[in-house]
Amino acid sequence: MKTFIAVLTIFLLSLQCDRFQFGSNQTKDDQAGAVVTFLQGNIFITTQGKESKAKIGDVIRPGDRIITKLGRVDLQTYRGEVIRIKDNSDVLFRDIAGASRQNTDIHLWTGNLLVKSVKLKSGQNLSVTSPTMVAGVRGTVFSFELEKGSVPKVKVYEGAVSVAFKTSPKLIELNEGLSKENYTRLVKTLEENEVVLEPGEKLEVNPNLNELVYLINAKVATGALTGDELSGFVDFENGLSKVNAIVSPQEKAEVETLVSIPGETIQKQIDSQNADNTDVTTQTIEKEHSEKRIEALNRIASEAEKTGLDNEEEIHSHYSVLETIHKANGEVLSGAVVAQLGDIFIVHSTKGVFQLSVDDIEYVEYRNFKVKTRAKR
Repeated sequence: MKTFIAVLTIFLLSLQCDRFQFGSNQTKDDQAGAVVTFLQGNIFITTQGKESKAKIGDVIRPGDRIITKLGRVDLQTYRGEVIRIKDNSDVLFRDIAGASRQNTDIHLWTGNLLVKSVKLKSGQNLSVTSPTMVAGVRGTVFSFELEKGSVPKVKVYEGAVSVAFKTSPKLIELNEGLSKENYTRLVKTLEENEVVLEPGEKLEVNPNLNELVYLINAKVATGALTGDELSGFVDFENGLSKVNAIVSPQEKAEVETLVSIPGETIQKQIDSQNADNTDVTTQTIEKEHSEKRIEALNRIASEAEKTGLDNEEEIHSHYSVLETIHKANGEVLSGAVVAQLGDIFIVHSTKGVFQLSVDDIEYVEYRNFKVKTRAKR
């Protein structure tokens, strides 16, 4: 058994210290930060224990936490990464790249992220972690979702993402609940657990192993993990795998809306906040992001028009949804909401493709689509 303990010790220590060593650069760097470039709804930032409501131009620093309720927020780092935190998310920025800090390390407690990385240089890292998982990327666009009581979901739209379980080396002190056979299987699975996801692929996770990793990480620090809890886990053969995933037109459109503004504006905002002077730059952020949003929405609308879809069956087949959009003026459109950013909706209807403001729409109804067929005689 000591042999197996030694093997696991070496493996897990190397996993933690070398292969996925993100967010470890603690060099003081006044430029390390991310700027709020766009937001909707109620977004709250906690800095050194103090909570405040987020606004355009706020600078997020390493150690800050963001909680979104009915809202979402876009951030852009000093290095150029763009991060969208969606509704009902709880996110901790363990580290953020700056002029000298090399790492951006985002921890998702719950919720949904959409991340667009820049092309990173040697020694630079961007990682997203959850209580059980770590995803490391280089020049990519991907989503990372974690619902309470569920396994992490990772989906790649551009580039590649490597994903692995995040486990504690202290498992070796608490292995009395595992038989020798199961212990060996666990070691083998953890050694081979990394997968690399490419565009159009998503992560599949063994929920039993995910639960075990969660228990280890949550309880091992306090010595609360018992042998009895370990003994119930036997499904170790399959850890992580990947499958092909359909990328919907709505997902493609949302990726398109994840826009960035000039890096010098972001850098100026971080520098100006250091000097307690942000008004002028904040106005520039709002203007530049608005221009980029309009460009993105125009491209989305143009792509929708190119499909030439003009009846309910075709629209439903293409977007996998059919909706009734009730306009404030009483007009009713049948089609699908392709994208929504800020106060603008892109609607592909049987009457054409429209950009509608939120004030133009009374409400949207989701419909169960039925194809009428000739009645039997």
